[in-house]
Amino acid sequence: MRKIFLQIGATRDGQNPYCDVAKREGYFTVLAEMGDFVDYQSLSLSLPFDLILRLDRPENPWDVMQAYMRAGMLEHPHVVLAGFEAYNTSAGRVREMLAGPDAPAAFIPLDKYAQRMALKKAWSRFPQPEFRFFASPLSILDAQDALLYPCVIKPVDGGGGLGIWLIEEESQLAAVVNKLVETMNYGGRGFTGFIVESWLPGDEYSLQGVVHKGHPQALTCCQKVIEQHRDAEGCVSFYESGHVAASAEHLPSSFSSLMKFCCETFDYRQGAFHIDFIVVDGVPHFLEMGFRLSGMGVVNLVQEVTGINWAEIAFQIEAGKPMPALEFASPHAVGQLRLRQSEQLQTAETWIAQHQQGVLLPPLNLPALQVSQRSSLYADLTRHAGILATFRLTTGGRDDILAIFNQIITSQTASIGRNLLCAG
Repeated sequence: MRKIFLQIGATRDGQNPYCDVAKREGYFTVLAEMGDFVDYQSLSLSLPFDLILRLDRPENPWDVMQAYMRAGMLEHPHVVLAGFEAYNTSAGRVREMLAGPDAPAAFIPLDKYAQRMALKKAWSRFPQPEFRFFASPLSILDAQDALLYPCVIKPVDGGGGLGIWLIEEESQLAAVVNKLVETMNYGGRGFTGFIVESWLPGDEYSLQGVVHKGHPQALTCCQKVIEQHRDAEGCVSFYESGHVAASAEHLPSSFSSLMKFCCETFDYRQGAFHIDFIVVDGVPHFLEMGFRLSGMGVVNLVQEVTGINWAEIAFQIEAGKPMPALEFASPHAVGQLRLRQSEQLQTAETWIAQHQQGVLLPPLNLPALQVSQRSSLYADLTRHAGILATFRLTTGGRDDILAIFNQIITSQTASIGRNLLCAG
């Protein structure tokens, strides 16, 4: 009987690390994805899967399984994983259906609000921003007098930073709410809710790792480079443009405690993860946890820094194999910065020429199509198209790379009126 790997959702950075591992292991590989997005991504690259299931709603596990059976797939898939944040819950539900009624309870990824509430219930003083839940953007507007400013609005089930806004003062709230009313989630569907949280000033980080039988292992710790964009109405959105990664073999104790507490609280016992947090006065404050591989080329960054194939470990754990012994490469830092402005690209080119260090990696080069805000592709076009190049740098330590990246980011004034909905 052949081994089958089912991936729900294509990666948005054009990498296919799970598929690469599955093919090396002799799996027949299947991708379930929106037909519109398959057509769109196929304009720039050839999807390597043996079979592509085109459907309207990959976020619906029943639709995924119906498409799988209609394609004549009689054997159950051995490994089911999500290729993108928006379909992580769907992958969990499919695994639950395949396991049968007598199997132990399957892990279903928690949305951002459920994560916050679980942590608060487990430890009321756990460091995280103050937050409130709202069912709709208009309900946020109704509570404007009760909110504390500055604050951040984010959907509980978004991905890739979609729909995240900074509200500096109450006068900006109405304009942001109007934008959120018009913002659709991936696939053209609505969001299931929003959280409004207090804004915390500090340095943002993320951990990349795996957990096996309840024991988490961090692989890398990235410090993030965050850009802010102010549009013509004065609304401020974010863009997560860069990561500077270092090995997490010797993790600060506060970071390690955060990681262990999150995995225990969420009862996440198996698979890849990343945890985003912000350090304020030396204390890491939780932002969110992703129960999957990171996007934006971070999988490659992890391997370059540690010598460890993050996707391969996560795949083999899901396939029921034991956790391998990890051997970390010699400590060094690697950074990558995604460039979306021509001024940034010119500054990076000049810096490389002057210092004879670093390299510009070509973009996926997804075309910038014109579609309506209700299109199933609108979120993808807004969040994942328009990258001019990625600046990869390995010189010096993390602080050196961060200083160079920040110099490039500040080389231009954020464009006014640019159609950036958000970033995270």
